[in-house]
Amino acid sequence: MKKILFVDDDQNILLGLKRTLRSMRREWDMEFASSGQEALDIMAKSSFDVIVSDMRMPKMNGVELLETVMERYPDTIRIILSGHSDQEMILRSIKSTHQFLIKPSNTVTLKFTIERACGFRELLRDKMLRRIIGSAEDLPTLPKLYSMIMKEIQSPDVCLKNMGDIVSRDISMSAKLLKVVNSAFFGLPQRINDPQQAAVYLGLDTLRALVLAIEVFSSDMKDQELIASSLEDIWRHSLDVGRVAKEIAYSLSGDKKIAEEAMVGGMLHDIGKLILLRIPDKYKEIQALNEDIGCGILAAENEVLKTSHAELGAYLLCLWGISEDIVTVIAYHHNPSRLIGDASDLPDEPFEENSEKIKSTGRSDLTLPSDKIDLTGLTVLTAVHVANSLINQKECSSGTTDFKYIDMRYLRALNLVDKLPEWVACYEKIRRRESENG
Repeated sequence: MKKILFVDDDQNILLGLKRTLRSMRREWDMEFASSGQEALDIMAKSSFDVIVSDMRMPKMNGVELLETVMERYPDTIRIILSGHSDQEMILRSIKSTHQFLIKPSNTVTLKFTIERACGFRELLRDKMLRRIIGSAEDLPTLPKLYSMIMKEIQSPDVCLKNMGDIVSRDISMSAKLLKVVNSAFFGLPQRINDPQQAAVYLGLDTLRALVLAIEVFSSDMKDQELIASSLEDIWRHSLDVGRVAKEIAYSLSGDKKIAEEAMVGGMLHDIGKLILLRIPDKYKEIQALNEDIGCGILAAENEVLKTSHAELGAYLLCLWGISEDIVTVIAYHHNPSRLIGDASDLPDEPFEENSEKIKSTGRSDLTLPSDKIDLTGLTVLTAVHVANSLINQKECSSGTTDFKYIDMRYLRALNLVDKLPEWVACYEKIRRRESENG
């Protein structure tokens, strides 16, 4: 049973929550506090999966409360539920709050937000990993892009388009901006999945506040030399995957919007590796294991962590309220056939990244909270998976017939195997373009 703590200084609000959430009593163990200090006293006696707090409260406001919770209980999911629209306070809460909901929030939205976050949380049995992700107020930004964003934001001739372009080229900045713009505070009628569009929507004043005052982007890293090199490799690979995925998605759909979403999915697909950079010792152990016995990064991650960067990244973006479509891409980009369910009628031909030379135990199987999967709507996932696989294979050309990283069972289920030559051509097109541009 999930344990949820609701905090609000208005007794009428607490009574209303008790009444509207009565139907959840068999699934949620709920407690209610009327102040920040009372909430902390309750949490000192018992652990909670989720805390939902009001923003404006006497003595200790919601930001101060959740900052303390993040420090003491980092694996607790932190949600602000407030009717106040104080932008400065909302922006202050960005680093300590996973999601922001507006009062009055309907019961369906509140239930969905909590259940979705908890669903992914249960995938990570390791408390250390949950604490690391739960306290990830920022992720490392590529130093050269961090310098560029700082220079641009402080320029007297700052250009919003340039800002958006810089942000869209960095994994952590893109994810954080999407988290901010899609919070309920901005009340968008539909989600934004394009970092450049997010920058334009937020505007210069908000971006200045986020970059300079709130400092939501960071280039600080432990083990600077190792991490800086790894971050550069992750960034370059993600950029390549985004470009190829964009071409593949457009070849499949002919839709520029879907192609742009595939580009973003490609940029973010390895965001879980940025979480691993926050634990250099484990990161080094994974790299060493892979180098020593050649088991592959996924197998090494599962041996060391009992999970992989795909699950870590999906959990983080789910906590941040990023759209279901993008979270799906992050979660399944290595093995999309897991999304299909029972595929026992298909030939079992595991691709190389699943042919682990290490037999790991305790690995959780990721399942999205969805009863039905629309296979026709998986263009972005397909594009990112294929782009990532082709780039990982490296030696890939029009004559290639052995695709060791591609999940062929998935492509067979979607009747897309015959598209492979076309996708290889997309990959070669991007490679030629990059070669010509130096």
